[in-house]
Amino acid sequence: MKCIVVKNTGDALDNLVFEERPDMAPGPGEVAVAVSATALNRADLLQRRGRYPAPPGIPENVRDIPGLEFVGRVDEIGPGVTRWKSGERVFGILAAGGYASRVITQEDLVIGVPDNLSDTDAAAVPEAFFTAFDALVLQGGMTRGDRVLIHAVGSGVGTAAVQLAGAWGAEPIGTAGSDDKLQRVGAFARFVAINYRTTDFKTAIVERFGENAVDIVLDVVGASYWQSNLDLLAVGGRLVLVGRLGGSDAATPLGTVMSKRLRIIGTVMRSRTHSEKAAVTRAFDEIVVPLLRTGGVRPVVDSVFPFSQVREATARMERNENTGKIVLAL
Repeated sequence: MKCIVVKNTGDALDNLVFEERPDMAPGPGEVAVAVSATALNRADLLQRRGRYPAPPGIPENVRDIPGLEFVGRVDEIGPGVTRWKSGERVFGILAAGGYASRVITQEDLVIGVPDNLSDTDAAAVPEAFFTAFDALVLQGGMTRGDRVLIHAVGSGVGTAAVQLAGAWGAEPIGTAGSDDKLQRVGAFARFVAINYRTTDFKTAIVERFGENAVDIVLDVVGASYWQSNLDLLAVGGRLVLVGRLGGSDAATPLGTVMSKRLRIIGTVMRSRTHSEKAAVTRAFDEIVVPLLRTGGVRPVVDSVFPFSQVREATARMERNENTGKIVLAL
């Protein structure tokens, strides 16, 4: 198989190196997928720098291959597999190994691709929509009428979250660092837009909605937004933390947490157990895939790069130029 591996971890894009490795065969309950496209995630940038290695249990020959998602066709099935046949088009999430022309995964961690999605569109779905769905619905308990604050609304997760909030009948508020990103997201989703570089987001929300007006915060920033997020939450509010771009250490006013009866939920997908991931995959297939099939929500593709231009694609993400997902086509 063709793959991209991380060599000599560090900042240099040259640490992403092309290799060919022997194909692995699927084991019991596993499928091999011939990959047609994958997509970039910020976890991949961290892995290149040596700050986010693959979790324990990942086979040695894929531990140094970044990539958390894939779309392609079932190429081979392992013993005991009953859900899939060769040639079926599928997508899913991975703990590692997505930057490759072939991946091995468990049969209950893949989902059939809706016919209305191209491969490059489908590649923009798994990590972004799984994360947003799990954070808002399964973890945060989002319901109709909730006011939902989504930080980094122009990111892959953000573009998925703002659409899911709308589909659930919630009221989304989104922050981003440029008017251009906010306008691009506004082309496909209705939300209250806040440019955090020109407006203090806490002040803007209080002026528009009043004190303690947010039911759920979906936060990828962490420490630098911590106090403002807690201040904005209503009684019984939920803060779901899915990233730490603004720092990892924050003082927490426990009196605020107690008096408002807040729930602070930290979540990651990559290091979960197989059974946990399978449960999320099953719920996603039942609840979100029908929305993708009917166009109720849709993947947002920022750009498509050929596999050979992974360094150029990575540089675009590191410059924070993307709105939605950057896809690699094989």
